[in-house]
Amino acid sequence: MKTIKFFAFVAFILALSFSAFSQDKTGQVYLIRTTGYTGSAVNYKLYIDGQLVCKLKNKSYSIHSISVGDHTISVSSGGISNGKKSAPLKITVAEGKINYISVVSTQAGYSNKITCQEITKNSADPLLAKATENKNCLAK
Repeated sequence: MKTIKFFAFVAFILALSFSAFSQDKTGQVYLIRTTGYTGSAVNYKLYIDGQLVCKLKNKSYSIHSISVGDHTISVSSGGISNGKKSAPLKITVAEGKINYISVVSTQAGYSNKITCQEITKNSADPLLAKATENKNCLAK
């Protein structure tokens, strides 16, 4: 009887340890949009690894937990545009760490160009203080 209890206990411990190791490791990505007046009435569509994750209005941000490793972030204008995404920004997500991504809008002549830029926590804090969190990213 002791042998059966011992093997049951060992099997239980092994099952717990395997489930602990099988959890995906994640980090967070803050997508921040505070682009000023240019295109402020238009939602920007943000993509992680080519998949739409959020539609952000001006002066807002969203938080996303994604797997550890290399990823790409891109943005496109949700208004009247050619629908092309910006050049992808490559980032590396580390376990338990936060990556801050800011949408940058530049104007050249009559055209407006939007891109993503990785910024530091010190640069992100004042932007986050002026913005509101969008918890329902894909709502219309």
